[in-house]
Amino acid sequence: MDDLGKRDIYVSDRSFETYAATPVSSTPLSSDVPPDAPLAMPVRPLTDWRGAKAEAPASSPIDIVTRRFMVFGGGAVVAFLAWLATYNTIALGGVTRLEAICLVLLAPLFAALSLWFCTAVAGFVILLGKPRDPLGIDQTLPLPQPKGRVALLMPVHNEDAQAVFARLRAMDASLTEAGRADLFDIFVLSDTREPAIALAEQSHYVRFRREASCRVYYRLRVQNLGRKAGNVADWVRRFGAAYDAMIVLDADSLMTGDAMVRLADAMERHPDVGLIQTMPVLVNSQTVFARCLQFATSLYGRVAWTGLAWWSGSESSFWGHNAIIRVRAFAETCGLPILPGKRPFGGEVMSHDALESALLRRGGWGVHLAPYLEGSYEESPPNLLDFASRDRRWCRGNVQHIPLIGLPGLHWLSRMHLVIGVLSYVLSPLWFLALSAGVISRALLPNLKRAAFQWADVQAAAHAMVNWREIQATAWAMILTAILLFGPKVLGTILIFTRPSEVRAFGGRRRILAGLSVEMLMSALVAPMLMFTQTRALIEILAGRVGGWATQRRDTDRVTGSEAMRAMGWISLSGLGLAMAFWFTPDLLTATAPILAGLILAVPLTMLGASKAAGLKLKANGLFMTPEERRPPAIVRAALGSASDAPATWYVRAREPAALGVDHAVNQTAA
Repeated sequence: MDDLGKRDIYVSDRSFETYAATPVSSTPLSSDVPPDAPLAMPVRPLTDWRGAKAEAPASSPIDIVTRRFMVFGGGAVVAFLAWLATYNTIALGGVTRLEAICLVLLAPLFAALSLWFCTAVAGFVILLGKPRDPLGIDQTLPLPQPKGRVALLMPVHNEDAQAVFARLRAMDASLTEAGRADLFDIFVLSDTREPAIALAEQSHYVRFRREASCRVYYRLRVQNLGRKAGNVADWVRRFGAAYDAMIVLDADSLMTGDAMVRLADAMERHPDVGLIQTMPVLVNSQTVFARCLQFATSLYGRVAWTGLAWWSGSESSFWGHNAIIRVRAFAETCGLPILPGKRPFGGEVMSHDALESALLRRGGWGVHLAPYLEGSYEESPPNLLDFASRDRRWCRGNVQHIPLIGLPGLHWLSRMHLVIGVLSYVLSPLWFLALSAGVISRALLPNLKRAAFQWADVQAAAHAMVNWREIQATAWAMILTAILLFGPKVLGTILIFTRPSEVRAFGGRRRILAGLSVEMLMSALVAPMLMFTQTRALIEILAGRVGGWATQRRDTDRVTGSEAMRAMGWISLSGLGLAMAFWFTPDLLTATAPILAGLILAVPLTMLGASKAAGLKLKANGLFMTPEERRPPAIVRAALGSASDAPATWYVRAREPAALGVDHAVNQTAA
């Protein structure tokens, strides 16, 4: 047995205890494991690139330069106007050094917001018409008949085995219904370290293998090298040559058989495409926080996603799951090395997905988004604590990309995707520093200091200091900032209002507007909290406190007061301290009130957001309802039914000869 086989355990019907008691070096391969099909996946330094600049793939849109000029040019103009309005507000009476620092720090903030806004505008305009998928994926046409073999990879690490296999059962049933279960093999790639969870995985696997229409395999790695990226790479090196493509999932992923078959077909029709990323829709949210996030992404995520696909073209990005990848292309380009240097920049690659998409494009392969494909789902973190924990992991991975932005051979847009990933976490400390500089500068203005401790004279002092030019400039700055922040949400709402069927699916205009209003309020309160948590995470990561490989909590129904206080108490106390400091400076207290409110309420908002009971009450009243919640897709119902341990009925087409022309409803009970 080679060294790779010695690190892995492949199991079938025998008990997990048998394998646990057997020395790894002598563990035999099970007879139901697919034959080895080794595929070379060389690991080279990322700087080792001697190739010429890759030509644009044939799948690249012919007008991609015009698209990018429109979005980036429009974004630059909008960002300058917003920055200029802020400058006009600050510059009256001269610009101090602190105010100059504030203006410099605000520039990248406005640039990022403007790009997001213009991307949403592009998506909105496209969706008003009759958009066509860039790769010709059309779910109104009959299901295609691809011929290549596809592996469905489910990497897991200390996950709820029952929920994981419930999702796999639902996907297997959906593939059977699509009539292409013979095309797909399912692999559960376990990195689980907890013995009890590993035993549960083995138990569910044995049962699932007997029931499934697809071929199913389970592997438990003894050495968790490279985390998820290493898990997938191990599979590629051992079995990759037997498959044309692989669909990579997360433990909470769901995809319909229709979507997976159409992705496989798109890969066959476009031999220069290396990866196609779908847009997963959030489902199964129960807590207030998760339901709010689910509603927001359903409401306006589509316009941003469509715009992103429009200007990204064949230089898109990878989110690590719910995507199909050409195995040969991945093996040729994505052998990730251990990065040199100390943490956080050295060590194993953390956010491997964005880097892998850049390397695929560097190798000449197209990387696309599938903006209109339905049937891809995932779940969101249940509360702010788990969201912040996941955010910290992503922050660490994106920070690691800083020295990789200049890698030789990368397409300029691939570099930009890496920059955007870094900026998504650097913007929080920039916002914090800009606010600090602005507050300190404002507090030191002489005319305000004279009125600072005289509440009785506030009205007279304000009247004496009225400057209508300043008021006008401030109003324009606030209006433009609000448009950039909330414009995509409003555009998403307008798009739904133009489609009566979608209005009904969301529960009517009143419920949409009510949900939008509450979501905008909650996002405004949560934003300052995330500014603090992301700033702290970035400081700790740069200081070398990178953290471990924590298991994600996907189903919690509450956060206790002590938990919230330990995690968010420092934010609430900071907000109270700042409010007390500004108490005698009325204009500062008023100007920063929305931010202070979010900080002060950090602990109670965390507890409220984590409440499943409150979330169910909102659901009963129709708030934050989405189309997928009002009429859950069949695959979501099947996964929930199977996970409940109650009998769940799946109706799938019987695998009869096509000549009979008969579809049979087969009643399969997951007892």
